[in-house]
This record gives sequence, structure tokens and C-alpha cells, in this order.
Amino acid sequence: MLPRPGIYYFPWEVSDGQVPDGSTLRTFGRLLCYDMTRSLVTLAAKQRSDQCQLRVCTKLVEPFEPRVGFLYMVLGELEHEEDEGSVVKARLLTCVEGMDLSLLEKAILEQRLCLQKKQQPIGVTSTLPSPPAAPPSH
Repeated sequence: MLPRPGIYYFPWEVSDGQVPDGSTLRTFGRLLCYDMTRSLVTLAAKQRSDQCQLRVCTKLVEPFEPRVGFLYMVLGELEHEEDEGSVVKARLLTCVEGMDLSLLEKAILEQRLCLQKKQQPIGVTSTLPSPPAAPPSH
């Protein structure tokens, strides 16, 4: 059986606890540090003036050549560890340095909007209010 596809989440949504444990997710961040002995990467991302950090387990993607300061995209499962908080168990960790983050964020928002529209009940074509009824003609 194939693993579930990852849903795109912003790094700040993952670090703020908005993603349920066990979720398969895709996210991104700049590589802040790599602890080879623990197979653990820390990714950082900015949301406006705040910076969030994500811990990523790299056991399934090693060996790899980490490049501190470079942009990475991760696909994996979110797990909660008792003493350390949440960690993404990576099954794919790719350097995407040079990717336009503003376009990626826009694409994620557009994808969410499209998926929301698909989940509307049958027969509902718009979330806009209906136009007023025309007055009866005499």
C-alpha cells in the first residue's frame, strides 16, 4: 500500500500545533542546524517578523549533504515525542534553494481554495450571496 500524499502546511502552522499528530504533510524551511548523531535537522521559517522552527528526523533520508542556510522542502509524518515536542519524520528532504517562496505560499493558498470549492455540497456553485429577486412585471 502506498503512503498517503502530504498536505501542504506552512511551517508556522506545524510549529503552532495546528496540524494533528500522525498527519502526512509537506512543508519547507531554511536549514538552521543538523545534528548528525541524533539524525535531526532544524528548519526555520519566517512569518512576517516572527521566526518558527521545525524539528525533522532524517533517519530515512540519510546519508545526505546538509547545507546550512539553504531552503529545504520536507515530506513526512508528524509525530509527537513526549519530552521534545513534535517532529516531522521525513521520507523526503529536498534542497529547493532558489525557489520563490512568495509564489509557493500563493500556490498553497490557491490549492486550499480549490480544494475547499470541491468540498462544497452538490448544487452549491458559489459562496457569494444570491442576487435579489427581480420585481414582478405587470
